[in-house]
Amino acid sequence: MTFHDEVVALEQRFLEAWRRGDAAASADIYTEDAVYLVPGQEAVHGRAAIEAAAVAEIASGLKITRLTAFHTESSGNLGYALETFSSSAGDGTAMLTYRRDATGAWRICAEAFLIT
Repeated sequence: MTFHDEVVALEQRFLEAWRRGDAAASADIYTEDAVYLVPGQEAVHGRAAIEAAAVAEIASGLKITRLTAFHTESSGNLGYALETFSSSAGDGTAMLTYRRDATGAWRICAEAFLIT
């Protein structure tokens, strides 16, 4: 499976978990030390804090309906993806950095997005 295919699979896994309202499963695609940057807010550090943020976002009614990676690259155990998204808060773009863990699985280690 190519890195791009891995990113698309993670996007689908995230969307399915989000639609079920499963914050733990949606946060599971992040590394333990991930950083999540939300415009206008303090950075969120760590998978547990990202899960807590997801609980709050899901409870607020935030819907995420589409994630589309349009550019991906990787080298060794690091990679990045540029993606567009659609949500009930608006559409936007995101940049995600991925790191492969000891099992060979890709996880997001940093994410920043902008609602346009």
